[in-house]
Amino acid sequence: LVVSGASVSGLALGPLVPLLLDAYGWRGALLLLAAISFNLVAAGALLRPLPVPGESLGPPKDRPGLVRLLRHGPFLRYALAFVLVDAGYYVPFVHGE
Repeated sequence: LVVSGASVSGLALGPLVPLLLDAYGWRGALLLLAAISFNLVAAGALLRPLPVPGESLGPPKDRPGLVRLLRHGPFLRYALAFVLVDAGYYVPFVHGE
């Protein structure tokens, strides 16, 4: 279920991009695609480490949040996996038409 959303949106973007280009030009099409992609910010905000039992729930006092996140091993592996998947995953769907 999780991965099927990416496939469905990839298949939908193939025919949608030429329609947007014809209707709004390249600038308008890119603005609309950026607006659609901006909705992923809410989902990306949820990708943070869960608190470890016994730790305080407040913000960390020793390091800023981004530095702490970039040193979190599971998050780094997750981010690296998505970089590798995104390198070639969407190419057939978007450029197939």
